[in-house]
Amino acid sequence: MAALKRAIEDQAEKHLKRSKHGSASDVVHRIIPLGLTLGEARAWYVNRILMPRLRWAMASLIAASAILLLVLTEPGKLLEQSLTTRMVVHDSLLLVTGFLFAYGGSSLIEATSRLSDWLWEARNTLNRARLDARALNVLTFGTAAILIGYWYLPPQFNAAVANAISETEMYLTLLLAGGLIFIGACLLTRRLKLIGLVIVGKALGLYGMLLLLTPWTVYQIYPGYDQVYAGATLLFLMLILDFTIMPVWLYSYFGKASESHAANDYTARGSIGPS
Repeated sequence: MAALKRAIEDQAEKHLKRSKHGSASDVVHRIIPLGLTLGEARAWYVNRILMPRLRWAMASLIAASAILLLVLTEPGKLLEQSLTTRMVVHDSLLLVTGFLFAYGGSSLIEATSRLSDWLWEARNTLNRARLDARALNVLTFGTAAILIGYWYLPPQFNAAVANAISETEMYLTLLLAGGLIFIGACLLTRRLKLIGLVIVGKALGLYGMLLLLTPWTVYQIYPGYDQVYAGATLLFLMLILDFTIMPVWLYSYFGKASESHAANDYTARGSIGPS
């Protein structure tokens, strides 16, 4: 009996994957004809569909809160002591925190929307509107880039390091920028996400080169030698991203194309037989 029930659950799960899931009532009524009672179907849905999504959402929100606490307390103050750790680690953690908050909130909405049919319809309506607005990618990434770039202008950056109010404004702006990056990334394919990371790496490299080649101190609040270390670190990060992501992108583009061509060639040869 237990083996039969597991088989029914597996069939139901495959059926739901093909149908891209549905609202809670839709899922339950699809499972019932496969041999589960109403109570068993609801329990299966909660344990196999709803709870994993809720766990991922809560884990992301907890991780984001922990990183934010780290940045706001003594470890974060230590990271602010040099320009390199401030730019590369401290501020990057704020962007990651904003990304995780947006991901956790989105996953939480995604999970709870399945508890009610009207919430499910509202969620689908919002998703359709978001997918139709392809220009949203440019808008979100462009806004995030402007927000980040604004706070790295020398007057703004120096003020953020020296003044608590400006620093709080910078923190909030970077958190918002991280959330915008998540929203934009949701609409990208895997290949475009890889290209986006390469573009980020190139931007880091160009800025690192600017810091290295500029004959004067860009950020007066830090000593001049910190500028050299920060520039070299940004260039190094660009190289790491290039050597890590480019092979993956090239394989995803050319490797899969060659595999598809080989499969089509095999199918064509197999279809040729004696008449």
